[in-house]
Amino acid sequence: MANPVNQQLKIRDRADSDHELRLAAIDVGSNSLHMVIAQIDADGGATNLWRMKEMVGLGRNSFPSHRLSPEAMDRALLALKRFGQTALRRGCEKVVAVATSAVREAENGGDFIERARREGGVNVRVVSAREEARLIYIGVRHAMDFAGGHHLIIDIGGGSVELIVADANAPLLLESRKIGSARMTAKFVHSDPPRKREVERLLQYYRDELMPLLQQVRDLKPVRVVGTSGTLENLAAMCSSRANAARAEIEREALNDLVDKLLKTEAADRVKIRGLDEKRQDQIIAGALLVQFIMAELGIKRIVLCGSALREGILLEYIGRHLPDLAVRRKVPDPRHRSVLDLARKCEWNEMHSLQVVAIALKLFDQLESLHGLNAKARELLEHAAMLHDIGWHIAPSRHHKHSMYLVQNGGLKGFSDREIGIIANMTRYHRASMPKPSHSTYMSLSSEDRHIVDVGGAILRIADGLDRSHSRVVRDLKCRIGKRRVKVLVTGRGDIELELWAARRKTDLFIAEFDRVITFRAAR
Repeated sequence: MANPVNQQLKIRDRADSDHELRLAAIDVGSNSLHMVIAQIDADGGATNLWRMKEMVGLGRNSFPSHRLSPEAMDRALLALKRFGQTALRRGCEKVVAVATSAVREAENGGDFIERARREGGVNVRVVSAREEARLIYIGVRHAMDFAGGHHLIIDIGGGSVELIVADANAPLLLESRKIGSARMTAKFVHSDPPRKREVERLLQYYRDELMPLLQQVRDLKPVRVVGTSGTLENLAAMCSSRANAARAEIEREALNDLVDKLLKTEAADRVKIRGLDEKRQDQIIAGALLVQFIMAELGIKRIVLCGSALREGILLEYIGRHLPDLAVRRKVPDPRHRSVLDLARKCEWNEMHSLQVVAIALKLFDQLESLHGLNAKARELLEHAAMLHDIGWHIAPSRHHKHSMYLVQNGGLKGFSDREIGIIANMTRYHRASMPKPSHSTYMSLSSEDRHIVDVGGAILRIADGLDRSHSRVVRDLKCRIGKRRVKVLVTGRGDIELELWAARRKTDLFIAEFDRVITFRAAR
């Protein structure tokens, strides 16, 4: 059965300024680094805006040694930095990066991941071979029509080759083999052009690695073959130049002619063939022989090329996992408010109670303006503190006010200054239990002006929390009458509100200390 979430996701190659989230997806491959930047709308639709590609040969020398060379790592990190800077300039809010076989297999792959984070500011996730195949399937499926039966997808990377058989609903076969073009070149091709014995040994290796798998593919009877990756794109371009065809595809007859020519051509002449990337001149023979072998064994006459692959799969998977977040963007256009909501959801907040406390706190703030004299900025910070005051329950009920302060301080709120986060955190800290004291270092680290905001916000938040003591949202409205020595609050409720009034009366200590007035509560008739 089709996944209803994935059915909504479509890649469209056109710009649209109305989308709400800009996202970058990076594929750290064995040969090349690829990045796609897309805008995502609240329904999960994605519009490709820019693409970047740099061939750095990260795995070129790693397969025989199982180590990434310092030079290759430096080239890849420089490309990652450029990608990250471009993503920042293009307004991307999120960069998602994955690495494949070269990093996955290298003894020092962890060093590269750490340097990417430290030097490039990019968190790179290493994916397994099977996960790589699944992401390729996701990317290809949403770019092509898979109606009419099973489809075979072939992706030839520098380190690995993925063979996937799937329909529009799900993959039926997800396989990866360590026979990528860079790996096979390093293992078998030592002459230019390769000697006959080298070619024979390479083809025998392909037979040993692939024959059982190709039988599984035959049994699934694919109706079409789709190719992705730079190697196949180069082969398609080289075959098209020979056949004078414009379509992105590989015809078996044209490929056979091309392979015959490549096996007789030295690198200096090979690079002159139209369609061949100069940096693939050494690897293209191993890749061409592999494609020729697969086409011959499976009786494939034509491979259709697809421009979407792993990087688009990364993008689409992210969208699928974050559709609820994208929907929030439509309802909550303010990025600061969205960030607060995101933290609240991660901490499994009590949404209804928190929203009720927000509503009561803001009513109190507005009606007590003549007492506190604070501005709209302080009101906004109180609103966010009210939203987050109980998130500490995510850690433990006991001392949850202190846990709430910790989570606000360390929850990665976006769009807020350190000063603002400090004020919000302290307000959540003082929504219950003890009042601010000189011994509280976090509170004392604030300026006197900011401590005043915390005192006012904390006093109001304590009362607002009390007025939803039952978490039943029975308080509907309130009106404050300010006198010289007393503030009277008339509370309108829906049903019995005695528990709420009792709780509010028990939480007036900070209010009395801050405003030097008694505050009383009475239910409206």
